Amino acid sequence: MGKTYPINVDYSKSLAEMIKAGKYDYYEHEINGKHFPRKFKGKSRLKAKLVQYDHCMSSKRIVADLAKRGLRAATVHELVAFGERYPNEQRKGSIVALGSVWRDWNRDRCVAHLYGNEFGRRLELSYCDGDWRARYRFLAFRK
Repeated sequence: MGKTYPINVDYSKSLAEMIKAGKYDYYEHEINGKHFPRKFKGKSRLKAKLVQYDHCMSSKRIVADLAKRGLRAATVHELVAFGERYPNEQRKGSIVALGSVWRDWNRDRCVAHLYGNEFGRRLELSYCDGDWRARYRFLAFRK
């Protein structure tokens, strides 16, 4: 499975609490518990995997490929917990959570992703109906 990143996820915490604990320099306020409800309960110790492709792919194809590998796409709660535990990993390249999708006011499908550079760390939204460029990495876990 390659390199794994152990994380603890406390699903009982609100998404706002988790974002605050992650100490992001900026986050989009649409990333909230109303738009992204919890999928899991309790506390979990997980081993995260970052999957990157060498060509453009759609979200649907990525989720299908992850499933073939015995993986599932991360939720936004898991993404935020990952960002808190590994704050500099997002400076190496954007990290996407395809396991939580929100439809915005225009009915476009959006997912959360971590982005960072030398100036700060960000938690942002991206449209997920197009293709993802090869530079993106996708947070995943064993099913």
